[in-house]
Amino acid sequence: MDGANVRQYELVYVLQPQLDENGVNSFDGRVCDVITAQGGSDIATEVWGKRTLAYPINRFYEGIYILHRFQMPSAGADEVERTLRFSEDVMRYLLMRKDD
Repeated sequence: MDGANVRQYELVYVLQPQLDENGVNSFDGRVCDVITAQGGSDIATEVWGKRTLAYPINRFYEGIYILHRFQMPSAGADEVERTLRFSEDVMRYLLMRKDD
């Protein structure tokens, strides 16, 4: 891995509230697999659990929040976003690059 090209990222996504624990863990595993496939490494994952949304999204008033902190070459960010964008279980996501 080229050290100059590796960036730190934070990813927060909100899953639909009707997912059970297995569904949440399965999707979280898929996200970790995509990060690893893009040459990244997961530093930390925090499941914040079910929270009330500030406004309804697709008639849902709650969502399951998950935070990932990871490092990955910057070229892999597009693939991570594509995975989240095309998943029906993801209501919203935000991928941020942490600048030093």
